[in-house]
Amino acid sequence: MSRTADDWPLLPDIEEPEPPQERRSWGKVSHSDRYRKQRGDLLRAAGRLAGRTGYEGTRVADIVAEAGLSKSTFYEHFATKEECFVELHRRTTGQMLRSAVDTAEESISRGPFECLVAVIRAFIGYRERNPRLAEVLRAEFGGSSQPEIRAQREENFRRTVHFFVALGRRLGSQLDADDLKLSATIVIRGVTDILGDLRREPETFDERLAQIARLGCRAFALPES
Repeated sequence: MSRTADDWPLLPDIEEPEPPQERRSWGKVSHSDRYRKQRGDLLRAAGRLAGRTGYEGTRVADIVAEAGLSKSTFYEHFATKEECFVELHRRTTGQMLRSAVDTAEESISRGPFECLVAVIRAFIGYRERNPRLAEVLRAEFGGSSQPEIRAQREENFRRTVHFFVALGRRLGSQLDADDLKLSATIVIRGVTDILGDLRREPETFDERLAQIARLGCRAFALPES
């Protein structure tokens, strides 16, 4: 089936991969289940550490110590620290977009302004669980010039733009494709800015959220009421 600009973006698969080779079970736990759990433990450990010490300050040795696993186990899953963080970034963005799509489907009938408020709150709400990690993935890790990291960052941004383009269309915007992409980018930049406000001045969050939603309505040429 062909896809159009009105479709939500195809979201990255976050299912756990199967181990490259089957081994004996660990008691009642199969090797596949243990493999998936270890991968999740490593990713969560990397996220916690990055939230505390940043991307550059996190080493493979720190990740395995935090996860209670061995270095050999880490390298069964990831060739490098960078590969681990690429996967963490991919999953975080995928989960965030899934939350945004679900929220949009539930909120479109409430009108452009209320829907944008709900969607932006979904984006921010997901990130505010660990705002330091969100900042690390956006700035420290996201600023890397390594090809695999740059490619993942660009893919994440492309999916997010696609989401807001589809949302604009669903809400009734009549802008052409190029203007929709520009409007989507404006909204994304506003959402990124609000993350800083959330940390510095949490008491202004609701006001800034409403401002970004109004900006989004104007950018998509939609009514604010």
